[in-house]
Amino acid sequence: MTEHRLALLTTFACFLLLLAGGLVHATGSGMACGPDWPLCKGEAFPRMEGGVLFEHGHRLIAATVTTLTVVLAGVLLRRRRTWIGVGAVALVIVQALLGALTVRWNLPMAIKTVHLAVSMAFFCFLILISFRSNPDYVRGEHGRLIGFAAIAVYLQILLGAFVRHTSSGLACANSIPFCQGRLWPDWGPAQLHMTHRYFAMIVATLVLTAAWRARKTQPVAAFAAVVLVVAQITLGLLSVTSFLGTWIVTAHLGTGALLLADMVALYLLPAQAPQAVPA
Repeated sequence: MTEHRLALLTTFACFLLLLAGGLVHATGSGMACGPDWPLCKGEAFPRMEGGVLFEHGHRLIAATVTTLTVVLAGVLLRRRRTWIGVGAVALVIVQALLGALTVRWNLPMAIKTVHLAVSMAFFCFLILISFRSNPDYVRGEHGRLIGFAAIAVYLQILLGAFVRHTSSGLACANSIPFCQGRLWPDWGPAQLHMTHRYFAMIVATLVLTAAWRARKTQPVAAFAAVVLVVAQITLGLLSVTSFLGTWIVTAHLGTGALLLADMVALYLLPAQAPQAVPA
């Protein structure tokens, strides 16, 4: 397996890990294995049912991602791409330690949020490795606007994590678009919730503007950005109206990760138009 294919496989496994982590929270399974880590109630392979299925399944996928990352780093070191190999291993180790602290310290809000922040940063780093390891890759940048849009998407994901981990997802009940008829509520959790909604409008504007500017040079990635923005807004609305349905909020997290991946890819792709192929 080439390093590029290995990088793509590791990136895909990391995306599955993000979804699994979202399911752990959405199903309230964070402490299904008790304070034990990395074992689950003293067992390496417990009975996979109920909350244990989500919690320990998440750990098994994490172990797979860690193994793939170490192997990928070894291949990169052999190809003298030292810094990205070491960086990937460092991030996955930090991520594993944060996962352990999350369980050992009984799901503290700050640690859970940092855990998600590092996981999304690691996901972006794997995308970078996937591009750099492609022998046909031509390095290029689309400019500051797309970079700002990518950062804004990342910050919006973190803001969503604060909403989720402070149990503010239903602070406005299921009222849309305002918070029980008010533009700005008085209650703290409701204010956090509405901040997430309003910032989503800013992020959507940035992404759509960036996609419009890149539509001629990278039409596929630009079109994907538009589709993902529409899907993400729709899932955000459904998350509220469904009273945080498990699969809806997990899809909301997954689509946010895909949007982030698309913006990072759009930033890394060459900014010039594709060359015409001679007849």
